[in-house]
Amino acid sequence: MGAADTTVMDATTVEAAAAAAIEAAEARAWSDLYASAPAEWAAEVDLGSTAIGGALVLHWGATGRRYFSRGIGLGVMEPATEEAIDAILEFWARRGIDMFLLQSLRHCAPTEYEGWLRQRGLEPFDAQDRIVRGGHAAERASAPAGGRGLVVERVEQETAEEWSEFLQRTYHLDAGPWLPRLIGRAGWHQYVARERGEIVAARGMHIGPEGMAWLGMDGPVPGVMTQDYEPDAAICAFIVADGLARGARGFISDIEAPSEDMDTPAYEHFAQLGFHRPYTRTHWTRL
Repeated sequence: MGAADTTVMDATTVEAAAAAAIEAAEARAWSDLYASAPAEWAAEVDLGSTAIGGALVLHWGATGRRYFSRGIGLGVMEPATEEAIDAILEFWARRGIDMFLLQSLRHCAPTEYEGWLRQRGLEPFDAQDRIVRGGHAAERASAPAGGRGLVVERVEQETAEEWSEFLQRTYHLDAGPWLPRLIGRAGWHQYVARERGEIVAARGMHIGPEGMAWLGMDGPVPGVMTQDYEPDAAICAFIVADGLARGARGFISDIEAPSEDMDTPAYEHFAQLGFHRPYTRTHWTRL
């Protein structure tokens, strides 16, 4: 693709209220995702969520991975306090979880927030670029497949186990009792891309009651787990079209391998689908 064909992603920021609505939509998706797990299995692996200081606080102790034990919306839904930060850290500590993430973005309040994180021994770990689009019609109906014959399909009951096994292999996780329960669950939609009949990528969508669609559960993650961006781009094009047909009024996701110059294929693919980048989220942890 030549330079003349490149679509540049808009990076106009949004106001605090808009950022709060975006973060709240993601929090609702993660809350429902964790709530969908079988109760007995969730207790065995210490999986669940709670609300502290206006933030959603996730925990999945058995994984030992930061991303699955993290806070969403602290300092955004409402101003953060030192007491709320301490309560979240103590919540994880009581569960024996020392691999976790708190996040910050330019909209977090008060201005002392990041200083409070540093005072508690937390440091920036990584970042993600938040990307969003409205409910306008997609200008591009499908992603360029590069002649590879990629086929995108919705996951149905007949392919639920195959999809679940693919995601578990991709992430090296044991979630067999959980993932298939998402197929047919209200608000949830899962998709895979196949090449020569085999699943090569997956991604999910949750449409909340307010009509905001959160795109996540992507694997392998482009730029992190793979340098092959095409399968995920094909899935996302399919998801936007399917989400709009299902009444979605907006979409949110992340670019998990951010580039300051926004020059990786992910930015172009999402920009062509109408996404823009309103802010970057920084994850904090104890290194």
